[in-house]
Amino acid sequence: MIFVTKNLEVVKIKALLCEILDNIRNEIINVGNTIFQNPELGFKEFNTSKIACDYLKGIGIDIEESLSITGFKASLGTGKKINIGLIAELDAIPTYGHKYSSNDMHAAHACGHSNQLAIMLGVMKALKNSGLLDKIDAKVTLIGTPAEEFINLNYRKNLIKENKIRYMSGKQDMIANGIFDDIDLVISCHTMGGIPTPMADVNSSLNGFILKNITYYGKASHAGAAPHLGINALNAAVIGLSAVNAQRETFLDEDNIRVHGIIKEGGQSTNSVPEKVVIEAYVRGARWESILDANSKVDRAFKAGAYAVGGKCVIENTIGYLPFAQCTSLSNVLKNNMTTLIGPDNVIDGKKSMASGDIGDLAAIKPTIQFGFSGFKGNVHGADFEIADEELAYIIPAKAIAMTVYDLLADGGILADKIIKENPPKLTKEEYIKNWLHNKEL
Repeated sequence: MIFVTKNLEVVKIKALLCEILDNIRNEIINVGNTIFQNPELGFKEFNTSKIACDYLKGIGIDIEESLSITGFKASLGTGKKINIGLIAELDAIPTYGHKYSSNDMHAAHACGHSNQLAIMLGVMKALKNSGLLDKIDAKVTLIGTPAEEFINLNYRKNLIKENKIRYMSGKQDMIANGIFDDIDLVISCHTMGGIPTPMADVNSSLNGFILKNITYYGKASHAGAAPHLGINALNAAVIGLSAVNAQRETFLDEDNIRVHGIIKEGGQSTNSVPEKVVIEAYVRGARWESILDANSKVDRAFKAGAYAVGGKCVIENTIGYLPFAQCTSLSNVLKNNMTTLIGPDNVIDGKKSMASGDIGDLAAIKPTIQFGFSGFKGNVHGADFEIADEELAYIIPAKAIAMTVYDLLADGGILADKIIKENPPKLTKEEYIKNWLHNKEL
């Protein structure tokens, strides 16, 4: 790699961080592959968390464990001026047919969270071994966040009833519990998926979403002998889904609306008119206002299905995640380092993604970035997702993050301080909890 800079001290320290990461390359990859091959679902990542915590303890870093059940928090440095937060998501997602899928809902790391965690563990060790934090009035804090994937919701609702968590995602719960109160800037990363060659993205957006549970109620009757005496809830659902499709041309392109769902329950017996049908769906969008507008249209469409057959439709809307707007000035620091590592032609700036993540919630209260990295083949969330290039999937992003941390903290943290002052939060933590997690508009 070539460091283009006039400051020889910067060159020296960045080269040292990269050299340390090269020296522990196999260690990082082994930890990541072990987690990749042993996936766990959200709020159940006990073994994953133990692997990470044992690693951090082994390099002499103190840890707060069992945060939001399986999360953790580990800090380097004793300074009080700036605290840079590094995010590592712990959970897997149900992926039927993946070669490493678990017995619990076929969970697999088909979203690359296992790589995130190994990358951040490597960064922490590189920073520790470099002694960088010994000389700077700052901290770097790794936070392992559970349950980013918004799935297995009945399990999570029961956890809330048992007072084990307060909110449905790891970051939401940790924000409310004050885990991020002392963090000033946030750096995260996420696989781009399906790109085995050198590539990265910065300043990408993510949609926010509302989760919908639509239950149609009809009336059971013998499907062969007396269907005229029943009310077919499945027909109501089919009409409702068709009515939703009729709304799609009314969604503006710039709002990035996505509506999609699954039928979770389609009837009780082939020989009976379906009495109950359940659909689970997302309404996603780039702006909260556009999500609400689309959601009202979708509600109206689903209700029309019940009206058409004389049944009943009950809709339960659940707060999902906020749209993600990145801190551009922070992304630009990361972009410069990633460009050094893989070349300017391989770094995409400003991509729009229709996916969602609870990193959007964190970005509402802290200057936050999440960059994409390559080194994988197959589809994200697909059974064919796997690591294709370990250097790209582990080491390159770790180097980019370590170099970015140094840039932020060099010269007494001038750059970090400037970014913090120029990017005030959109919401306070209290406003976020009141206006989003307890949103009354749904």
